Amino acid sequence: MGLPRPSCGHRCLRFLLFFYMFVFWAIGSTLLGLGIYAEIEKRSYEAVTDVFVSPSSLMIAVGAFMFILGFIGCIGTLRENIILLQIFAWTLAVVFALQLITAIVAFVFRNKASALVSDGIRGAIEDYYNDPDIHFAIDTLQQEFECCGGYDFNDWDNNIYFTCGQRGPTACAVPYSCCISTKVDMVPNTQCGYKVRENSPTRFDVDNMIFVRGCTDAMKLWAEDNLKTMAVVVLVLAIPQIAGIFMTFLFILQVEDEQIALKYET
Repeated sequence: MGLPRPSCGHRCLRFLLFFYMFVFWAIGSTLLGLGIYAEIEKRSYEAVTDVFVSPSSLMIAVGAFMFILGFIGCIGTLRENIILLQIFAWTLAVVFALQLITAIVAFVFRNKASALVSDGIRGAIEDYYNDPDIHFAIDTLQQEFECCGGYDFNDWDNNIYFTCGQRGPTACAVPYSCCISTKVDMVPNTQCGYKVRENSPTRFDVDNMIFVRGCTDAMKLWAEDNLKTMAVVVLVLAIPQIAGIFMTFLFILQVEDEQIALKYET
């Protein structure tokens, strides 16, 4: 008597699950490759970097995690290995649970979350010239949200190049991405923020030259105005994770049923 052939539903689910695992692995491979490339390019000319806040380092970490987990899932699906499939399913379930808990905690304690964001921006300001990734991220943030600094534009005093305590040309200045003119000029004036914080001006004294609103408040207002859009994005990101967890556990049950049936046949 020959071995029983897997059912059509089993074969279809196996194909769908392998396709899901492969896409998961491919995304991880792409992120890992881009992160490594960005890190190599950055280290070729930067002097100092903080690996704990570097976007390229974060991309490498996430990419490596997805690469390894996706590889485990692909092998587990092809070989119908229950242990590998369980590793994938439970790991993805834990990650999803942590994401959900983080979102709930951030919403409940959103005032404290704002303080953490502000502290994070201030930390990034300190490394503004040390890390090109942070340099680009801060400039983009300030231009897109029309803001300057974390709490306000005076946060730039935390950077050794912009502090009023030094004698360089950028003393008491802010980056050109804080300037209102940069938003409309085709060729930005990189010196437009020089000396704007000299003599401790108030917001009203410089609101015609630079953005005086802090990026923390700007991001908070943007989030409140786009709450529905953010909810849709979160849902779109959550559905594939839930689908992957559900398909993997369902496939595990099918493999176990096939193994039990095989034992009875033999």
